[in-house]
Amino acid sequence: MAHLVYCIMRTPVPDGGPMTGVTGKAVSFVTAHGLGAAVSEMAFTEKPPPVSELLVYGRVVEELHRMQAVVPMRYGCFMEGPQAIQHILEEKNRQYDTLLKELEGRVEMGIRILLPEQEVTPPQSVQPIVQPVDGGHYLAMRRAHYQMQDENSRHHQALLDGYIRAFSELHGKHRTETAARGGSTVLSLYFLIPKGQVKRFKEIFQRVIEHDGSRTLISGPWPPYNFAVPGYLPGAGHEGAQ
Repeated sequence: MAHLVYCIMRTPVPDGGPMTGVTGKAVSFVTAHGLGAAVSEMAFTEKPPPVSELLVYGRVVEELHRMQAVVPMRYGCFMEGPQAIQHILEEKNRQYDTLLKELEGRVEMGIRILLPEQEVTPPQSVQPIVQPVDGGHYLAMRRAHYQMQDENSRHHQALLDGYIRAFSELHGKHRTETAARGGSTVLSLYFLIPKGQVKRFKEIFQRVIEHDGSRTLISGPWPPYNFAVPGYLPGAGHEGAQ
């Protein structure tokens, strides 16, 4: 039977009473070398879980994170059994210890900036021509296209840099991500900050958006999913699940 891994933490593991995880399975702990992994024993499946089960998974991680520092897993990390989990805890012991020290007493806050897909309009002289299109016009159109991409990229980076500077006083780590979704560009920022600075973070956010015309969303505090180093995690999706 495979084990679904929720997160990794230090021992002794929390003793807050029984916890129920995904599909109603009990949450237990596999421990080794001063570390513990919160798991539920269940059959491995590649079928995407319903949203309700993802919410249960997140609730388990959040509850444990409230008790102590954790290295949270993304849903879908299945391990073959206790021995395989203990092997990972031994093999990555030093890395997990370092990462847990870094995450101690900290939470993740997120910001998303939603932008139109097309932000810079090419000069009128190089607007697309229906017919005919000769080589000169085509090259001019391609130059305008790449120029627009470059200008968009610079604008995106300037927005990100502005938010990063605004939160620099909190002395936290940050990560950024850019993605195209549904015809819009989404700029995502993730900040790792002390738990006691959440209120201050929200105050700074409100101050910044007063001068920013973009559609901007804030989320958190969360367990530090975006600061759990992928190389330290036990496999992607599943590892040796039967």
